[in-house]
Amino acid sequence: MSYSRLTPYGGRPDRPIWFVVAAMTVVLAALGIGSAWTYSSVVVAQRTLTITPVTTRIFSGTETNGSLRPDGSLTLTLDVRVQNPSTRTLHLQLLAFSTWVEDGPAEAGLNATRRIADDLLLDANGSRYFYRIFGNSTEVSVDPVPATGEVSYEFRFALSASLDPSRFGALRNITDYYASTTGSPASATWISWVRMDFLIDGVPAATSPTAAAYLREIGRIEREEGLNLGG
Repeated sequence: MSYSRLTPYGGRPDRPIWFVVAAMTVVLAALGIGSAWTYSSVVVAQRTLTITPVTTRIFSGTETNGSLRPDGSLTLTLDVRVQNPSTRTLHLQLLAFSTWVEDGPAEAGLNATRRIADDLLLDANGSRYFYRIFGNSTEVSVDPVPATGEVSYEFRFALSASLDPSRFGALRNITDYYASTTGSPASATWISWVRMDFLIDGVPAATSPTAAAYLREIGRIEREEGLNLGG
């Protein structure tokens, strides 16, 4: 008489192995889905983030014609609205900002030295010269930009004789020129440029010097608005 060797798995002693394989397949599939979601959310953040900057200038200590007195000052406020439609929280890390005023005296040949140092803008009317009033690049510590939300940042820049005598002297010379030639320093053309660098929350940066360039930058977003006359 012969007897069949029965097992608790329906005659298949290897069935526990198949259970393990199936479980691992499910786990790997879940990890794949998670990785795909992570990558897609980063791409959405990089493509959809927008910044909208607005600058406001306030001159204090002016003559009746609007030109700056020696004890006057300029305060510039930069307001930036940041909109983040993605599901990633973003952290503003770096702010770079520059603003220029058209250098009327240099264009008129009244200041050859400054004309050489000015930034040049070529347009349909020919060469125009702009003097840089502010030029800053600094790391910042501010509230993050929430996922699927927006935030407004405010930054202030000041110029006076005590803060920067040379630059303030140039600004006074320029406001005097427009006050005497057009009747108002407000007629001068101003140009601003801003750049903001953000870190994407939860995306570690590649630290290896041999890592591909896209891996070193995948966790960062750079946005800029305006015209950068400084190149």
